[in-house]
Amino acid sequence: MPKSYDYTVKLYRARRDRGFVVTEYDFGDSQPSKQITAAGMDDLVSQIEDFAMEHGEGCRASVKCHAARKPPGFGKATEDLYFNLEAASAA
Repeated sequence: MPKSYDYTVKLYRARRDRGFVVTEYDFGDSQPSKQITAAGMDDLVSQIEDFAMEHGEGCRASVKCHAARKPPGFGKATEDLYFNLEAASAA
């Protein structure tokens, strides 16, 4: 059984724009965040996905691990977590 680790997840606004994903990092606003305890990367990604789907808007999840050493596979599992993306409207 994998060891459990504590994480903090923040959701930043994101959208698709001409084939690219644009993330809006607005540090002045209060971003939705959640504390998560997960055992293994599959469990972590599943909980993040549930949180993002509850949020409902296009977003990128930024994950911080609170352990002294990150668990194996953390970087690969958390580098591209985008949810609910929609194409930008044509101007």
